[in-house]
Amino acid sequence: MWTRLLTCLFFIAWNACPALRAQQVSVHGTVLTSSREPVEFATVLLWPARDSSRVQATVADAQGAFLLRGVVPGTYRLRASFMGLEPNTQPLVVVAGTVPPAIVLQLAAAPQQLAEVQVTANRPRITQLPDRLILDVANTPLAAGYTALEVLAKAPGVYVDPRSESVSLNGKGTMVVLDGKRTYLSGSDLAALLKSLGSQEIQKVELITSPGAKYDAEGPGGVINIITKKSQLDGTRGSLTLGAGGITNSRQTAGFSLNHKHGPLALSGGYTLAGRQTEVSEQAQLDYLAGPGRAVTATHLLTSATPTRQLGHSFKAGLDWQASAKTSLNLYLRGLRTDRTSITDAATRLLHYPAAPDSVLTSHTDARTDITQLAGNLGLQHQIDSASSLTANLDYSRYESGQYNLIRNAFVTGQGEVPGYGLQLRNYLPKSIRIVAGQFDYERTLRAGKLELGAKHSYVTAANDARYELLQAGDWQNDALRTNFFSYQEHVSAAYATFAGKRQRLEYRVGLRLEQTNSVGYLHTTDVQARRSYLSLFPSVLLSRAVGQGDYLSLAYGRRIQRPSYQDLNPFIYFQDVYTYSQGNPFLRPEFTHALDLTYTLRSTYVLALGYSQTSDVIAWVTQREAPGSLVTQVRAENLNSQRQWTLTATVPLAPRKWWTITNALQASYTTFLLRGVANAPRTVQGLAAVYSLANDFAVPGGWNLSASGYFQSPMPSGVTQTRGQYSVNLGLQKKFRQDRLALRVVYNDVLRTARAVSLTEFDNLRSRSTYRWDSNFFSATLTYQLGNQRVKAASKNRSVSGDEESRIK
Repeated sequence: MWTRLLTCLFFIAWNACPALRAQQVSVHGTVLTSSREPVEFATVLLWPARDSSRVQATVADAQGAFLLRGVVPGTYRLRASFMGLEPNTQPLVVVAGTVPPAIVLQLAAAPQQLAEVQVTANRPRITQLPDRLILDVANTPLAAGYTALEVLAKAPGVYVDPRSESVSLNGKGTMVVLDGKRTYLSGSDLAALLKSLGSQEIQKVELITSPGAKYDAEGPGGVINIITKKSQLDGTRGSLTLGAGGITNSRQTAGFSLNHKHGPLALSGGYTLAGRQTEVSEQAQLDYLAGPGRAVTATHLLTSATPTRQLGHSFKAGLDWQASAKTSLNLYLRGLRTDRTSITDAATRLLHYPAAPDSVLTSHTDARTDITQLAGNLGLQHQIDSASSLTANLDYSRYESGQYNLIRNAFVTGQGEVPGYGLQLRNYLPKSIRIVAGQFDYERTLRAGKLELGAKHSYVTAANDARYELLQAGDWQNDALRTNFFSYQEHVSAAYATFAGKRQRLEYRVGLRLEQTNSVGYLHTTDVQARRSYLSLFPSVLLSRAVGQGDYLSLAYGRRIQRPSYQDLNPFIYFQDVYTYSQGNPFLRPEFTHALDLTYTLRSTYVLALGYSQTSDVIAWVTQREAPGSLVTQVRAENLNSQRQWTLTATVPLAPRKWWTITNALQASYTTFLLRGVANAPRTVQGLAAVYSLANDFAVPGGWNLSASGYFQSPMPSGVTQTRGQYSVNLGLQKKFRQDRLALRVVYNDVLRTARAVSLTEFDNLRSRSTYRWDSNFFSATLTYQLGNQRVKAASKNRSVSGDEESRIK
């Protein structure tokens, strides 16, 4: 059905625009050094020989390749440049109907003026394009010793919540993908995958803040694409990695990757074993209030510590086959197995509590969690003719997890006596999710630009069978109040159309995406159903205008959605102790966001962006009393009214010396939450927040590279919760040996041990303050040995199609 519909739409558009049928000439080539190594992120400019104001620009990819579309016949000047290298400018003549051959632009090393040391210019950490920001990872101290999750936490505008380990971009939810293929995970499950991926496997990270209609509409903040390393040359190559570290916590990593390419066939694979021994701790004070004067009627002082041992296995395998000059096939598989054990010892001191004055509730929880995830992607790319192509993808993912908990509670008097044991509970919380998704994309180059059409359908099933048992009279008996079975099914059908073109100095991309969602959540035990069916339109516009050589002004608008995660919808009770539990909400509505961003880029280097967004039905986890006067608190997923946010982002790289580069990044925002429809909540919560990050890279004699980086986060509002400020300082060192085949990278993270999350909440006659600390302080050393020629390229354009579905698994 979708194929016929889009085919009809395409031919209608095609016949309505006969002037667009002529083929368009593209200029392509490669930027290399004098030793014929690729120059990644080189700036390439093209302008008419008689009109230097009409500049067309692009940035070379990981193998130095560049492509300039929509070039009309004429005489041009083509220029390539990169920091630390001499620019190269060449004349170019474009003849109508003739595609110019591939052009090679070689950049010689710039002359050095230092007398005592030999200096190699550092690559820029950050490159700004009209719709995305690119963070270089492979050639910085970030390239080893960190996990992918920790790399994201250091990226400008990215925030990783230390408790839930959820990832957001510019203060809004986002999708995280690997090599354009979705991870099928979010929350703690996504964190487990990213922790198993070492930074030595990452080439770069793309923060796509203005994704077009071709991308899933999921994620108000945009898309984060982690691009891993991949060989492009014939032969067999690989790498071996071994790392270890510790201080207050410890971590170990061992892994390998292999790539083999022979003619039209390319094979790739890798395996990583990652172990971590960590401990998180929390201190909290909860005051229960009553009356107009909000007098304190009871206080709970909570302390807890959770040591955890985790062992993760991850593997990946890929096959790329160039079946013919026009057709290629690819198969990609990914797997993850994580086993985690933890013991939580918590003590809650009860003050002003008549039933047990100045007593202590102790809680001991033994937990074991196992996670298995298998994902596969089958893709087909076919070049129909010189101007059009077709891509098809089929995805399948299976996710299984099981959590076993044994919880023991007891009351202890001030004299150390145990007058009686509290609740003794055990549970088994299995989770099973299946995702099948298919998509096809059609592209055609026209005289005025490029037209893209596509369609997608996804089907998701999720099941949670929670089983609770209480210890009564020495026997374990079913707990009927907590035991339940929840299932969820969802169909999302989508179609999109995008057109990108250029008119004089203005480049533009306009698109429209249509998504139909049908879902049903069923709570079997209580026979409660929650059905939803809604049709949504998601327009997007991106305008970019060159206002000088290397200066650009961009304006982007988009409407996006954040659907509740599958666990947000799950009404199961997750028990912490007799006074605290959390619970999902099957009646949650999706968030919808309108976002507008204005970006100015100066000299292709300095970036200033101003943004505004408005979100309705914001999803948040709210802590409140179970009932008026109750000392039991619940954390429940709720829809807040709305959120308005202004953002200001600045990226300023500096080079005080040729051996010293500085990257400054600032993101400031003013956010207003409207809570008028939430009972007992303040009508408005608003505040200013800012995150400033600084990275210093030093190239010193002997081939050593040093790094000193850090960040400062100001206080910030989040729904009904206010988060206090924090800061962190990190050090890095790297050195390459044996003709750059052996690399030593050392990192010392959170040197001052200042990273912690302090949150304040006053809501529903409940006031709380908590301090949470995680495993941020560590020292790590990593050795990586490269086998064969290690020239790398970016991942294939082929994309997994189940993005928004998998990103909602928690």
